[in-house]
Amino acid sequence: MAGLIRPTSGSIYIDGKPVGGPGHDRGIVFQGYALFPWRTVLDNVAYGLEEKGVPEQKREEICREYISLVGLSGFEDHYPYQLSGGMKQRVAIARALAQACS
Repeated sequence: MAGLIRPTSGSIYIDGKPVGGPGHDRGIVFQGYALFPWRTVLDNVAYGLEEKGVPEQKREEICREYISLVGLSGFEDHYPYQLSGGMKQRVAIARALAQACS
């Protein structure tokens, strides 16, 4: 559904539009977290929003909302090496949600 691989048969539609490749309207959460080790939880979640040009104040508001949603409030200033595997996966989920829902 992410558009990284073409279907071998059939079609994929999101909101009535065919999926022909990756798009900014959906996020991907990889099994291997894909977090930047030099960035904090907040900065990792903000990455996609930075790339989209979301202003800093709005970006932080969105990130804190999704960090809270995945149960990581209070860990915004922690680095990936300070987190458990499950917490890292939740950071990746928060990042995907923040980017897709902004």
